[in-house]
Amino acid sequence: MPSIKLLTDLKSVSSYLQRIDAEPRSLRSAVIRELRGAYWKDIAIISISKEGVVKAPEAFMPTEGEMVKIKDECSTASWPELNKIQNLINLPPMLKNADSEDTYVFRDAQGLITMVQQRIDNSEGGKAYVPWTYWDDNEWRRMEPEGKLPIFGLEQLKEHSVVFVHEGAKAARRMQKMVAAETVQEKEKLKKHPWGKELSNAAHVGWIGGALSPARTDWSQINKLGAKEVFIVSDNDEPGVAAVPAISYQLRVPTFHIQFTNEWPASFDLADEFPKSMFREMNGYRHYIGPSFRTCTHPATWATDKIPNPSGKGKPIHVLRDSFKNQWAFVEESNLYVNTRMPDILRSKEVLNKLLSAFSHVPNTSQMIENSYTGRHTSLSYRPDLKERKISENGSSSINLYIPPQIMSQEGDSGPFLEFLDYLIPETKERNQVERWCATIIARPHIRMRYGLLLISETQGIGKTTLAQAVLTPLLGRWNVSNPSSSDVLSDFNPWIAQKRLAIIDEIYEGRSWRAYNQLKSVITEDTVTVNQKYQLQYRLQNWLHIFASSNSLGALKIESTDRRWLVPRVTEDKWRKAQFDEFRVWLEAGGLSHILHWAENYQNYISTGEEAPATLRKKEMIAESRSEAIKEISDLAAALASAEEPICFAFKHIKQIIREAIGGKIFDSDRLLRQAMKAEGMIVWKKRISVNGTKDYILLNNAASIVLGATDQLDCSDAIRKLCTQTAQQHSFL
Repeated sequence: MPSIKLLTDLKSVSSYLQRIDAEPRSLRSAVIRELRGAYWKDIAIISISKEGVVKAPEAFMPTEGEMVKIKDECSTASWPELNKIQNLINLPPMLKNADSEDTYVFRDAQGLITMVQQRIDNSEGGKAYVPWTYWDDNEWRRMEPEGKLPIFGLEQLKEHSVVFVHEGAKAARRMQKMVAAETVQEKEKLKKHPWGKELSNAAHVGWIGGALSPARTDWSQINKLGAKEVFIVSDNDEPGVAAVPAISYQLRVPTFHIQFTNEWPASFDLADEFPKSMFREMNGYRHYIGPSFRTCTHPATWATDKIPNPSGKGKPIHVLRDSFKNQWAFVEESNLYVNTRMPDILRSKEVLNKLLSAFSHVPNTSQMIENSYTGRHTSLSYRPDLKERKISENGSSSINLYIPPQIMSQEGDSGPFLEFLDYLIPETKERNQVERWCATIIARPHIRMRYGLLLISETQGIGKTTLAQAVLTPLLGRWNVSNPSSSDVLSDFNPWIAQKRLAIIDEIYEGRSWRAYNQLKSVITEDTVTVNQKYQLQYRLQNWLHIFASSNSLGALKIESTDRRWLVPRVTEDKWRKAQFDEFRVWLEAGGLSHILHWAENYQNYISTGEEAPATLRKKEMIAESRSEAIKEISDLAAALASAEEPICFAFKHIKQIIREAIGGKIFDSDRLLRQAMKAEGMIVWKKRISVNGTKDYILLNNAASIVLGATDQLDCSDAIRKLCTQTAQQHSFL
């Protein structure tokens, strides 16, 4: 008896399927489905064995009479078997004449053909996909293979352990061609793709069957073939996104979801052109300004397995999957959960449970993370000087939150960058200091400089922001850079400090108060910082932050006369032409950043951790601008007293009395600043406080007085100082 061609060749089966409104799907299965929007949804699947045993939902089972006929006819039929082949042979005319662009060949891990899918025009003017399988009777049949659907592109997993799963074979094949880049056109397309780097060196496979039926696919092959990471690239629509948890459930490897937002069109896939709104045109060059790959990537690993109760009774129990366990860590000190693959994701218990609810059998997955011991994690760290994620710090284990930048170093001409700095910082010595600062922060993440960079120009748009945002930010990694406002700097909440190497403060103008200077001074100086975020417990991190501030006013910041925490070079006031800026930005995006990184890596003359900011004329101007009336008066007084030939000695309270009378009001500066101002003009602060008129006080004296006191043979000069203070006050009528 010849092999049956279709399941409906059996009259009893055909009659039964017609009654329940089912259509054949393979040689031994049929389906009842309905159209929901643009996708088909399976309502019921019917399978029929060679012996005529029917499996179907109870509502669609055959009657007793139908069952007898089906068993009788099936048991006497000749059933062919699926035949995997190396090459396409004996093609039927429809498949033979098909355009190669409309034909998708599915192969298994060994490279054998399991199915061919053909795209055709349907009667409604749209596209339909026809499955073809080859059987051992040398016949091609328009049907799916038995069992679950194969995945397009599995043969790539012999060479790649990172897998991108696209919705449909078309998107997967387009990506395969682009990342393989065998033609000049594809090489150019990969080079220009905004996410080309992340999409390279990976397998790109496609799943078919519709977003509403991901369970139809044989996902076990990805697990068996050694995939280490899977990125699900769903279509940009609701069914595509909703399919992600169902796919994740089938996978047993770390899984992530590439999620497109409304900025992309519906049904967008990664081989399509990104929207024009995501590019900026400059001198004929397209500069990508849209979301990064990391921004659109989200954790999507299925968390739990449901297993029978070991007792044989009661409800099943739930356990964490091995592929999930090491992706989240509970951190004791902060009472937070951190994603060890994406450590910028820190969540509280409540938020984490909501985040994972779509990927877990249980509502309280966080508790299972705590119960599943994967090592103790006492604290959070931010250590750019270390590559490891789990480290030892402060005598215990810690999670390192640092994520290195992704720009790759490439030898080349760094001239345009140096020309830009030459324009921005006109003074050679000061420009050299700015170069050192930039080279150190770019190429030496293990060095924490102890002074910030402050650029001031009255002219707007001269390039301060270009240096910070277009050069330093991408070279350090955008996730390692914050952009606090002046008000953020003064706030009690400081999330802009956490997990950052650089804080860019644009248009700082806090010269009326010492508060901003003191706040930033502690940030620049302290080795550790307490992170204070709303609705979270405070926690301490090692401080690796550097400050890049800019302003259009000399009153940007009050600066102490003894400051060593700010490099303030003179910035140009002569603005570059727009064409020059455009040309520089084009160069940056065309590989210039890689050349700057190479320049920085080979700079050599880096700033050491203990170095202080060199003095500059602009900084002296700011110091003068920062001086209050009291500081100006006390400085003038100190200069006069220091240069006097006769010995002069004052208790500090007498000095303050003189200054209050001079300015006619209250002194707002601290005593420390007042004494510093006097010391800067040559006055000497005695090594210890002395009791004058019953009150211990600081003593200030000029050089002549110091000589007199130094000439005495008394070990304790207190009496001599008190006497000299009285003489000075009487001589100058200050009492």
